[in-house]
Amino acid sequence: MLLILLAASLLPVQQASMQCTDAGATAASVQTQPLRGPDGTFAILTVSSADDHNKDSHQCSADYQLLLLRSPTDATSAADLLSSDAEYGRNLSLRLSGFSQDGKRIYGILSEDGNVPSTTLFEYDVAKSTLQLFDLNEQFARILDRRCTATFDVVGNAEKGSIVLELNYVDACAPTSRWLLTSANTRVQPVPHTATMQPLYESKASAP
Repeated sequence: MLLILLAASLLPVQQASMQCTDAGATAASVQTQPLRGPDGTFAILTVSSADDHNKDSHQCSADYQLLLLRSPTDATSAADLLSSDAEYGRNLSLRLSGFSQDGKRIYGILSEDGNVPSTTLFEYDVAKSTLQLFDLNEQFARILDRRCTATFDVVGNAEKGSIVLELNYVDACAPTSRWLLTSANTRVQPVPHTATMQPLYESKASAP
């Protein structure tokens, strides 16, 4: 188990962030570096922002997408993940965790600060083109140490495809811990000592 956990910690981290703003005729945007899956599919996370054109109160809207390129000759497909609308200047952050070992699922974290902070984990089924979202603020409402700044990442899968999520605290103000997510309708649980974890696919960042 120790070797498996070490391998998961060595996975490349794909991250990007920007402030929510309006760039005029062209939407402001940022994206992660491409990440290759076991079958050669490339994944990229992206977010774009623009004025929401609300007549009563102009705010900044943000749209998150997962871009997939299955081969150099195929067109890039886009999966809509999440949209938000809130104050200008809030930070929009992307974290592409990676592919499951079989390449069938892709995981990542979308987060925003501002007046209403949010942290959302997504699981995208590549074959079925289906999406599941997990509200981590809600999932960890009674777990997080409010004195510390927390970060999350998906590090693997356990039995029956459940998600193994790692909780870290900035400046190590509280211990790192690992939690098990089975569905958006159930609460997270500590990873049992007897659990067998399969780390995410060790893909390499590379341009398609």
